[in-house]
Amino acid sequence: MAKKYYSMNEVPVGTKMIVRSSKEEVELIEVQHFPTTFVVQSKTGKKNKYATHQVEIIGWPAEE
Repeated sequence: MAKKYYSMNEVPVGTKMIVRSSKEEVELIEVQHFPTTFVVQSKTGKKNKYATHQVEIIGWPAEE
């Protein structure tokens, strides 16, 4: 059976992520398109924008 393809544009708001360079845990607050980037917020309230390859997504896609 073919493997399901998941678009990075489908990551739900509220998803936890780890920033690869700093190992900081952040939360997704917005997905921007062309190119796909994630606007995230840290626990201290600071907002940043990262490309998809700059973060590690925690628990997504959910295992079936």
